[in-house]
Amino acid sequence: MQPLTLTSPVITDRESNRQIIKDFSSNLIGSLSGGMFSFGMGLMLLNQTHLAISFGLSTIVGPLVSLILFVPMGNIVDQFSHRHILIISNLLRLVGLFAFAWAQPNFAGVDKLYPVVAFSILDYMCSDFSSTAYDASVHELVNERKIQRLSALTSTASSISSIFAPMLGLGLYSLVGFEAFIFVEIVASTLSFAIMLTMKFHTHEAETKASATQSPKQLDLFKKGIAYVKQRPLVKGAIIVGVVLNFSFTSVTVGMPFIITNTLHLGTTPIGYLETGSALGILIGSLFMSTISSQKRIRLKILGPVLTDCVLLIVLGEIFHLANTTNAVTIIGTLLMAVLGFLIVIPNIVMQVEIQKTVPTEFLGRVNTTLMTINNSVTPLATFFYTFLFQSIEQNYLVFVFSGIGALAYMFSILPRVLHYFQEEHI
Repeated sequence: MQPLTLTSPVITDRESNRQIIKDFSSNLIGSLSGGMFSFGMGLMLLNQTHLAISFGLSTIVGPLVSLILFVPMGNIVDQFSHRHILIISNLLRLVGLFAFAWAQPNFAGVDKLYPVVAFSILDYMCSDFSSTAYDASVHELVNERKIQRLSALTSTASSISSIFAPMLGLGLYSLVGFEAFIFVEIVASTLSFAIMLTMKFHTHEAETKASATQSPKQLDLFKKGIAYVKQRPLVKGAIIVGVVLNFSFTSVTVGMPFIITNTLHLGTTPIGYLETGSALGILIGSLFMSTISSQKRIRLKILGPVLTDCVLLIVLGEIFHLANTTNAVTIIGTLLMAVLGFLIVIPNIVMQVEIQKTVPTEFLGRVNTTLMTINNSVTPLATFFYTFLFQSIEQNYLVFVFSGIGALAYMFSILPRVLHYFQEEHI
């Protein structure tokens, strides 16, 4: 792999738009087929092992892989060609898929966990490298005016996948079984990879970074990245807001299905509607963000939705308290989850775009890795914490209420510091 260089390229609006179309197509194919594959693998594992963890492996494997790659991944992404990293990650994943297709029929029952866990580790490693390299390469793909549209349409592709992947996955699994999933995933991944290869990465011209020629130690590069994070108020703000909100809103992921099925005994149908509502909200929010200016009212776009989401978490608890019928929970809950999804995606995209615009390319990999690892690391802890609470408290709708109140109180307590960070960043 060749080291990155420093001088920024010039990319026209027309070329940026072509790149965005290719990126959206590649992401949509990859995320939709990947979502179907994950769903099918969960069904296969549940059928073979009868273990509840069948659909929860990602909450354990993903954060662990991110933690292990915390130091080297950002360094590698900042040191070498983003295009080469994406190519190698995609090729390794394809090799892993072929190996998984060969290995998994040789295992049965609980032993199916061995090939599944092994492939999941490789899959998360490749995905983490790909997503970090992709996030760090935005300046090589589009000009600054198109960064928000690129980020918003990437989120759109993910939300479309989250809507359609489960139903398509269930249908395909019912018709042909799990083996067909592997074939579909190999074909789709190859197509997504081929589209990515047609994208032009405008690598920086002229000077090679001195650090690359000197082959600096991984730990030295990591320390420089952490030092940069400490001196950027925007990144510190993203961390202090993101960690607590991610922790608090894990209550929805854990508690919403549990309350509907175990506390209210309404079956599984409302869960599908509420999750679809959330995905539709994220989709609409992503499309909305792709059409508006990224320069105006940045503070309002970040703080307004965040504070409102905290209030909606309290409202969600009250819905489960007061609306005890299937229709009431389904209709009101779906509407609320749609609004929640719409509002969640806005500050995420705004913050991501501001970081991509203002962080130098040579630090983007380490900054994105730091944010991803810190945010992911709270998920397993939050999952265990909220699982315990929802199973232990009889009136467990109160978990949502107090989580929302706690998140809101925390946000107001750090609001002066966040506003000061915005002031320092001239936002």
